[in-house]
Amino acid sequence: MNSSYTDINSSAIDRWVEAGWEWGKPIDHETYIKARQGEWSVLLTPTKAVPKEWFCEMKGAKVLGLASGGGQQMPIFTALGASCTVLDYSEKQLESEKLVAEREGYVIETVQGDMTKPLPFEDESFDLIFHPVSNCYVKDVLPIWRECCRVLKKGGILLAGLDNGLNFAYNEDETELCYRLPFDPLADERLYEDSMKNDWGLQFSHTIEEQIGGQLKAGFILKDVYQDTNGVGRLHEFNVPSYYATMAVKG
Repeated sequence: MNSSYTDINSSAIDRWVEAGWEWGKPIDHETYIKARQGEWSVLLTPTKAVPKEWFCEMKGAKVLGLASGGGQQMPIFTALGASCTVLDYSEKQLESEKLVAEREGYVIETVQGDMTKPLPFEDESFDLIFHPVSNCYVKDVLPIWRECCRVLKKGGILLAGLDNGLNFAYNEDETELCYRLPFDPLADERLYEDSMKNDWGLQFSHTIEEQIGGQLKAGFILKDVYQDTNGVGRLHEFNVPSYYATMAVKG
């Protein structure tokens, strides 16, 4: 089970993209042109735009989209003058990146890879890493933070969207507390069966100690943070935050 859970997730995300998953829909031509004219925004979490002051100077910057395929953010950063690389284990998400790049006539490096393994990049390769909510598909996040720190230049920026675990405790219509945290389908047969039956992929809740504490242990300095909701559903209606985004710098 442990050796193949990322393969299960890769296949699940490919299916979701084919079914019209929100996070697998590439931006249109008009959005790309607006970004070239300076009118743009991107998301790390469901609803709140990332503050522009969180970014480095994008013209000429080397940017890594970590588990950030889908043709939503990398085209924006390219339009702003950055040189972008995207790593994702979903073939369909990388196809979306290639589709936008071919349509708009720019070059992007796409790498089909698993972020639970050492990243296939040299030390200090990037100025900025953009990592929207995705480590919920990974059991152990500390190695990811360490690899992010390794491949970032000194003073480089890590922007990350993170779950706070709350979504995993509720049933699908968010009316009842249903699962005890931590949510780990590799350690609980019932969770594994429910995850497979409902096509959730194999997802994992993470604590603040893992998410922010892990960044600090890896060598990052936390500079800013904000919370966000699901965007839809009962928790959102009650303005209950389920995600947060962090801006951290390599020390």
